[in-house]
Amino acid sequence: MIWILVCSALVFLMQPGFMCLESGLTRSKNSINVAIKNLADFGISVICFWLFGYAFMFGASRAGWLGTTGFSLNFEAPAPTAFFLFQAMFCSTATTIVSGAVAERMKFEAYAIVVILTSGLIYPVFGHWVWNGNDVNTSLGWLSKLGFVDFAGSTVVHGIGAWIALAVLLVIGPRTGRFSPSGSRRIHGSNIQLSVLGTLLLWMGWLGFNGGSTLTFDDRVPAILVHTILAGATGMTIAGAIGWLQHRILEVELLINGSLAGLVAITACCDVVSTPISAMVGVGGGAVMVLVSYWLERWQIDDAVGAIAVHGGAGIWGTLAVALFGRSPLPSTELSRYAQLGVQLLGIAVGFVWAFGITYLVLRTVAHFFPLRVSPQQERIGLNISEHGARTDLYDLLAAMETQRKTQDLSLRVPVEPFTQVGVIADRYNQAIEALEDAVTRTGAIVNTAINGMITFAKPNLEILTLNPSAEEMFGYSQEALAGKFMYQLLQEDGEVGAIDLDRWLGERCREFIGLRGDGSKFYLKATIVEVHVARKSFYTGTFEDISQHKHAETARQKSALALAAKNQELQQALQELQQAQLQLIQTEKMSSLGQMVAGIAHEINNPVSFIHGNLTYASEYTNDLLRLLQVYQQEYPDPTDKIAAERDEIDIDFLRQDLDQLLQSMKVGTDRICEIVRSLRTFSRLDEAQVKDIDLHESLDSTLTLLRHRLKATPHRSQIEIVREYGSLPRVDCYPGPLNQVFMNLLANAIDALEETTGKRNDLEPKIWIRTEVTNKNWVQIAIADNGSGIPEKVRTKLFDPFFTTKPIGKGTGLGLSISYQIIVDRHRGKLQCESVPGEATTFTIEIPIHQY
Repeated sequence: MIWILVCSALVFLMQPGFMCLESGLTRSKNSINVAIKNLADFGISVICFWLFGYAFMFGASRAGWLGTTGFSLNFEAPAPTAFFLFQAMFCSTATTIVSGAVAERMKFEAYAIVVILTSGLIYPVFGHWVWNGNDVNTSLGWLSKLGFVDFAGSTVVHGIGAWIALAVLLVIGPRTGRFSPSGSRRIHGSNIQLSVLGTLLLWMGWLGFNGGSTLTFDDRVPAILVHTILAGATGMTIAGAIGWLQHRILEVELLINGSLAGLVAITACCDVVSTPISAMVGVGGGAVMVLVSYWLERWQIDDAVGAIAVHGGAGIWGTLAVALFGRSPLPSTELSRYAQLGVQLLGIAVGFVWAFGITYLVLRTVAHFFPLRVSPQQERIGLNISEHGARTDLYDLLAAMETQRKTQDLSLRVPVEPFTQVGVIADRYNQAIEALEDAVTRTGAIVNTAINGMITFAKPNLEILTLNPSAEEMFGYSQEALAGKFMYQLLQEDGEVGAIDLDRWLGERCREFIGLRGDGSKFYLKATIVEVHVARKSFYTGTFEDISQHKHAETARQKSALALAAKNQELQQALQELQQAQLQLIQTEKMSSLGQMVAGIAHEINNPVSFIHGNLTYASEYTNDLLRLLQVYQQEYPDPTDKIAAERDEIDIDFLRQDLDQLLQSMKVGTDRICEIVRSLRTFSRLDEAQVKDIDLHESLDSTLTLLRHRLKATPHRSQIEIVREYGSLPRVDCYPGPLNQVFMNLLANAIDALEETTGKRNDLEPKIWIRTEVTNKNWVQIAIADNGSGIPEKVRTKLFDPFFTTKPIGKGTGLGLSISYQIIVDRHRGKLQCESVPGEATTFTIEIPIHQY
């Protein structure tokens, strides 16, 4: 008896736990209403349970369906009294599950009907089917006789509360703004710390909830308490982990509901599973909770605190866990595991149909006569005020701000409650209003003292709203006289009164009109219009200048316009000259590139020509010697004389023959080299291919490298530049061969310049140039030319393709090379030229052109 009383007190702690949890997970404008509902449903549920709920649940059973005795008992014996108290706490727990789910939209009176229905009928009757006879250690309810087992109420308490909540939600609908055609909007709680406190109180209450269900303090209690705590911990962990994997953030709501789902799941089976299995039951409860929450949101069922997923989803899992993981056969049923599973499914289905069906039918009927939901206006201002008249400092602040909005009196100030968060907001708001009032005052002073007239008017008929003193003087009307008049009564356009083309005026912003004064006179004016948008409203502000006295200066302005036109003509001429100079500079740059090419060719041809020329001298001498010897042989033939023999010995016929052959081979090498250079020159220049041709890009690249070979060789200041060809399998490409080769020459020459500059600063650098080609997709090829030089700074790289931009000293380049290359690739080939550079490491120029130009 003492143990049951202690556990009753622990279960009672679940009431403040639910209050803290639900108040923290809802908005502050409804937190008082949520707390009051928790307090009220506890009181109402206890009264209803005492009046008839306890009798329906534990009275003498009529065929296992309904209790018929024990209404409004007068408890005297201690044992039945303790048992009633314990069961009353269970009843209030089932009832309060509904309050969190339906928070922020349900009338208090409608909720009271649900509380009475839950605690007086739905919960007690289903409890009779499962638990009747527990007080005398026997099974009298029809479900328990079949073998249905629910130790502490995963279905009897938590499932029933969840199905009632689901029925209520389907009747009253989601909170305003929770769902829309574009998706769902998450509504965050107002005090997560309070919710965490409520969760911890619920954990403490659960110790009495599960531990007290033994109805005696025996050797099962310690294991039951351990299983309870362990399942809550694993449920929290798995829910938090799933949230982290989905959103990469540790969601507090998932930790809270995951722990509660684990506790709900273990409630049905904590006495029949092992400790490792209890941890797995908690894991399953947390995972099922996340899954059910997902589908409820997909179905646009707005559960404010996740009660259905926690108590319904995890309750189903825990009830099934009795058959899936409990000791088989269970001592109380002696059923096989499969038979037990079937009975458990039957009990879950019966509980759903009973709780959901009765609630849905009753509320649908009541809704025809009595509104269950608060009005949209009441929901907007919050149920704290609309349901209970509970004013807060935040409400007072909003009310004062609303008054200020309606009166538009900027001198009003909102009340400041010191030492509160709302007070800080109110103080900052007053400061903002003070600054706004100051700005409006200064703006008003400017408008009232302005020389030009200012008039505001509204859509759609241009009704006049306000005007400043200058406008009153200009048009000859007072503010009161123009009230209700329209702009077309003050302006004349194209000789017609009442004809104002507003769209044309807005498009031109500033136009000339004929003003109509109050005395009937007319004058010329210039009017500037601006459309002003304030929130969802808009109006026009017109500024008017009297230009009558300036009309006599029209001729002078026309002369000025003619002079300006002449100046413009001169500027056009100067621009044409500048463009001509630019073209000349471009041609000069092209000639500079050609000069580099010719210099390379001359350098490459020089060595083989010199080599051939030097060997030709010896070839001439050898030939003369042979001719002299032949002449001597002719003179002395057939018998050689001593003179011929001496001459022959002097010439060394055998050596001459051998060396002459080597000489001719050397000449062959030199002439081959000359032919190679000439072919490269022809391939590079493409002088005979001015139109689009399909060419082999690799051949063009190799030809350009041949022309630049002299620059790649080692110098006293650097080692030889290594060329790394990473050629892909390219088709023949349509292009302008000559201009494209010019691009290759510019990029490779710039890469060599960069490497020479870098090696002058870094002796350890092994200079390299990479040339990569590939087909990027079915219709484009990519050529990348990269070097391992010093790179290009960001501020320089953004200007590389600008005309005349160069980093080279004067006389070393005009800065048109890359600009021309960009035009050749982008304009002529419809391609792309990009530069990527890492300062201090590398630079890569990437060319992309289509395979076919047409």
